[in-house]
Amino acid sequence: MSVRGTGTGATGSAPGRHVVGREDFLALARARGGAHRVALLRAGQLSKRMLLVRALREAAGERVEEAYRGLVALNREDPDAWREVMLQPYLDEGAARTLVALERGEDTDTSWFDRLVRAPYAPEGAPWPRVRTVCEGRVLDVRLADRGPFRDAHGHPLAPPLTGPERERWARTLEEAWRVLVRRHPWHAEAVAACLTTLVPLEPGPDGGGVSSAARRAHGAVAASLPEDPVLLALGLVHEFLHVQLGALLDLVPLHGPPTAARHHAPWRPDPRPAGALLQGTYAHLGVTDFWRAELAAGTGGPRARREYETWHGHTDAAAGTLLGSGELTPAGERFVTELRRAVRRPHPGAPARTAPLTRGRLAAELRALGLGAGDTVLVHSSLRALGPVEGGAETVVDAFLDVLGPAGTLVVYTQTPDNSDPSRWPGTRGYAVPEEQWDRLRERLPAFDPDTTPAFGVGVLPETVRARPGALRSTHPQSSFTALGARARELTAHHAPDCHLGERSPLARLEEAGARVLLLGVGWEVCTAFHLAEYRLPGRPRQTYSCVVGDGAGGRAWYTYTDVRLDSSPFARIGAAYEADAVREGGGDLVRGRVGAADCRLFGLGPAVAHAAVWLADHGAGVP
Repeated sequence: MSVRGTGTGATGSAPGRHVVGREDFLALARARGGAHRVALLRAGQLSKRMLLVRALREAAGERVEEAYRGLVALNREDPDAWREVMLQPYLDEGAARTLVALERGEDTDTSWFDRLVRAPYAPEGAPWPRVRTVCEGRVLDVRLADRGPFRDAHGHPLAPPLTGPERERWARTLEEAWRVLVRRHPWHAEAVAACLTTLVPLEPGPDGGGVSSAARRAHGAVAASLPEDPVLLALGLVHEFLHVQLGALLDLVPLHGPPTAARHHAPWRPDPRPAGALLQGTYAHLGVTDFWRAELAAGTGGPRARREYETWHGHTDAAAGTLLGSGELTPAGERFVTELRRAVRRPHPGAPARTAPLTRGRLAAELRALGLGAGDTVLVHSSLRALGPVEGGAETVVDAFLDVLGPAGTLVVYTQTPDNSDPSRWPGTRGYAVPEEQWDRLRERLPAFDPDTTPAFGVGVLPETVRARPGALRSTHPQSSFTALGARARELTAHHAPDCHLGERSPLARLEEAGARVLLLGVGWEVCTAFHLAEYRLPGRPRQTYSCVVGDGAGGRAWYTYTDVRLDSSPFARIGAAYEADAVREGGGDLVRGRVGAADCRLFGLGPAVAHAAVWLADHGAGVP
């Protein structure tokens, strides 16, 4: 495939045609472009900017003539310096804004163009601090853009100009992040080094969490707050670089049609997205999935790496499927997303070897062998990825559970929606932040929780499959609902108090009364929701304010604010390990371990586990704020 270029301009010579060959295109779709493909995309950006500069001269006339002539002379005398000016990230954003203002007849300042031509990386006289770090022969050379115009294109609060100690902290953290990329993600390191010239320091999110951003018209730049963990900075560089890379590819090859009114579900957001935005998010999250896959393979990420990999693997695969079914991709876009999805589905080196897909009958037999039986009520937390390939996917898994539990049994899943929360808390509830100036608008648009239609958030494929089953009943808590399918579904999900996430007036307490069991299928103790019930049984437990959107009873929506226990799952892995150790000392006790498919499983009684957790929390001083 190929796209016409710009021909030859007064500011330099550009190729008459930019060609994105098939292998280049597919490599970019896999996020494995490397330096060679980055150079191809940057050539396209150079042509685009030549057109912008010529358009700026025609529109602004004498106001930019001197700077324009200086740029022509620079190209003649020092082509490398000319390229540095032309590829300064914010030339694109500045030219676009100025052209729009001039077209509207507005009086606009064009002096930025003269300053950029004279000193592209010192827009206000003071040079941007430069960080150059080398690891195993690979060089990262970036400038910290802590001042200058058009950086607000990143859409987040900008950090003030850096002090000396702050520059040193950035340099140290970048050096450590670069080591992570070079040693564990060398394919991403190569591409990032070939593209990234500029990093804009941002303020942390409202809750102190990390923030990062790319801007569509700032090729070569990313923005980020400074995290404590260099691994997270490395991840942010990969994630935002892929946004930048896709933007450059879209300037050459249309992957989706013109904007339409259609909106599509993005698993990481509650608000439906246009096809273009969903494509950007899906591609960037391919990088996130790939990052955590490599961390798992290196053995460096621990439980966090597995949890993040499984979450983003599922989200990205689902989003790719949505795009392929949207009808909004061009033929090139369909090829791109198909290849992207193949890359998502690439197994990590630590994954179990693939065998014949599990059938409904085999799954049922292995669940029975584990100890699950007819008439049981079971709360399931699961990773279907850990289970291995299943003939018919998640629907088959649900069928197998129902076969085992029989007419008298009940299957229960946690269908939480913590994303239904105030935008100020989104770094914790969604994993990303938005600028404070957008909060009011988002508060007005966030849809109300509807137990019949609102999808679960961040809990995997099985809960959503159960929720969508005919006959399934869901509790009505707008942030911490449960869904049940079977004989006791109504009694378990009824009367979930809206100001009680997971306490005595929630389905967890009803499950305890019903003698329910818990199955951790391919997941660890850290996701054992039942332990939260123990938090409510400790006196003096810290409380906090929660806000979410609910229906107002008249077809509208309203914000609902309440106080409840401050939930903290951070000790759950230790609680579970202690519970398991006690069970081993007691000859197994209530806990059964085994495998279903390729997944390591734990099956145990909910009540005894909650009682153990309450004692553990009390012994470790967790009941006092």
